[in-house]
Amino acid sequence: MSRPLPPLSNDAALQQLHAQAVSQLSPATLARLRAARHAVPRRTRVHGWWLATACSAVVALGLGYSFTVHPPVAPPVQVAASAGDDNSDMLDENPDMYVWLGTTDLAME
Repeated sequence: MSRPLPPLSNDAALQQLHAQAVSQLSPATLARLRAARHAVPRRTRVHGWWLATACSAVVALGLGYSFTVHPPVAPPVQVAASAGDDNSDMLDENPDMYVWLGTTDLAME
C-alpha cells in the first residue's frame, strides 16, 4: 500500500518527491529500466513527411493538369464605341453652324 501524497504546488516539491522515489528503487531495477530505455529504437517521423510531400505533389500535379486540359476562357472583350459617335460628322454636314458662330459674340469669348 502506498501512503497518501501531500498536496504539491511547486516544482521544487515535485523534484524532491521524484528524487525520493528514485532513491527507493533497487540498483537491479534501475539497471533493467536503463537497459529497456536504451533498447527501444527511436521512431523517426521521416515517413510522415514523405507522405505529406507526396500527397501535396499529387494534388499540385492534378490541378496543373486540369488547367492544361481545360484552360480558362477569357470573357469576350467589349468593343468600344466607334469614333463616329463624337458628333464630328454633324459639324461636317451642317456648315450653317459655322456661319452662326461667326455672327455671334460667343465665338470671341
